[in-house]
Amino acid sequence: MSQVDDSAYRFSRSSRTPRALIIVALWWVVIALLGLVLNAAPIIIAVLALASLPALYDIGAGATSELNITDKDISWRSGRRSGTLARGQLKSVRLDTRLDLSLRMTLITHQGGKIRLPYECVPKANEIEAALKTAGITFERHHFTLLS
Repeated sequence: MSQVDDSAYRFSRSSRTPRALIIVALWWVVIALLGLVLNAAPIIIAVLALASLPALYDIGAGATSELNITDKDISWRSGRRSGTLARGQLKSVRLDTRLDLSLRMTLITHQGGKIRLPYECVPKANEIEAALKTAGITFERHHFTLLS
């Protein structure tokens, strides 16, 4: 869910999306098939089941993440991680498309500092680019970088 108006941009994402629920359900179907059809070792099943616990916790807790861009600052929140950067300290924004097709957003300060936003807070590339243009924020776009 996002909203763009003349003075602010707001992006919000919930962990309780149909896509997330389907992925977790398919993961558990695969685990069940491994155990029932292929007679996988219990330790393998346990490790695979443990790997899904963070996603199950986020879905159960209804975790949300958000990004807000205003005339005064840029703020973000994802779980326990949050932060704010005053617009006066912001030099530019770097958008990196990683090899897994995820988008990483890094705030670059005038002092040379870099602040990487949690990936959950970053909207789709065309949406964040439009918001940055509207807000008058300089940004760089880099495709398929390994390190940034």
